[in-house]
Amino acid sequence: MGSALVWAAIPHNSDGVVFQVRVIRGLQRFHLSRRTLEDVFDLAPHASDARQLERFYEHAPQILRQAMRKRPIAGADTAALQTGDFISAVETEWAETAYLPEIPGYLTLD
Repeated sequence: MGSALVWAAIPHNSDGVVFQVRVIRGLQRFHLSRRTLEDVFDLAPHASDARQLERFYEHAPQILRQAMRKRPIAGADTAALQTGDFISAVETEWAETAYLPEIPGYLTLD
């Protein structure tokens, strides 16, 4: 998925990160707002542009995964990633493992 990212930059208004990803049938542009970076990825309020971009790259695999789920086929518009896109994914992943029995590592099947 790392090769799917084409570029990432801070928009002129310093609100989050805009990035472009290779998806089915072309390239798709996404916007991840500062608010989403703060709510989901613990970005400090009033963080610099460089810190926003740094936080984006720290969490790029998760962000790209959600971007590709939200817009798997390229469109002409910029798709916004919202806080809810990440919260629902975390809840889904947690729900899938919530009822798994706890088995000591030496007893699990590989």
